[in-house]
Amino acid sequence: MGTPFSSAEKGDGIRFFFPNLTRPKKAAKHLSAAFPEISLSGVQRAIAVACGYRDWHELEISHTAAEPSILDEHLPEGAFRERAVTLVRSLGASLNILDGDVQSALPDMRLTGNRAFTYEDHEAIRTACWRAGPIPWKEGRHPGVIFRIKSKGFSKSEPHWWRRSTSAVRFIDHSASNGVCATFEAVVPRTRMADFIPRRLWLPYGWMDIEDGSRVLFSRDYLPLWRIADGKVERLMPTTEVHAYRDRQWFPESGRPWSYGPAREAAERMLAEYGITALPRLADVLPILIQDEHIDVKGAAKVLDGVRELA
Repeated sequence: MGTPFSSAEKGDGIRFFFPNLTRPKKAAKHLSAAFPEISLSGVQRAIAVACGYRDWHELEISHTAAEPSILDEHLPEGAFRERAVTLVRSLGASLNILDGDVQSALPDMRLTGNRAFTYEDHEAIRTACWRAGPIPWKEGRHPGVIFRIKSKGFSKSEPHWWRRSTSAVRFIDHSASNGVCATFEAVVPRTRMADFIPRRLWLPYGWMDIEDGSRVLFSRDYLPLWRIADGKVERLMPTTEVHAYRDRQWFPESGRPWSYGPAREAAERMLAEYGITALPRLADVLPILIQDEHIDVKGAAKVLDGVRELA
């Protein structure tokens, strides 16, 4: 068990204290390697700011000023996720990097502990970042709310994201990217439904074995999610072009939609076999889809690619 290390309230935020500089230094090196276009000094400053300091120098001279902060693995689940959201948003803002890219690097940074991130952790952190940014929570019936459909043929418990639309109600859920229902069919429960990431944006639909020996997992919209090569997993841009595959396979649906039943179970087993709990880059198209009724998943992926280039 590592040395326990608590955050202390200081002025307008939380400050993390460390028994030594080992974690911040290793975290900075890892993040710098993940984003080589950013200087190490820039990454160090961003980490210092995320930890509640003005800059790296203040972190160096003040990191032992109080009892070390509690490690992630000793925090309750909710507090751990809130901490991760704070770090992700701060680092993303300081480095001008999208939150999702920072989040993918956070577990291996081990800045505030050695706790392994589950898929559920990643989903909760990602949706919390969206709620603090591009899809803020609001009461009522509007784009960005989670609702259910009260019509025959729809599950009463199935959640749907309300997309912006000029007529009727457009939505995205686990299976559909641009579903439509009448306004009177859309029900926003008094008890807020939990935020979620549609499986269409992260669950593999199948895989391609490439001539070079690598394997690429792709989404329901045939956009690349992950590349596995030599035992390493690479998080792919959904606009990456994949050529020269020698075989393409799909998870068997066995009479049920691909995002449910045997196909879903087989896809989740493959992710587990490769040790993948993080979210692919494609997941970050959700806010784009929510705000634009005319765009599909592939179009949103192109927008995301452009945003990432500008970041």
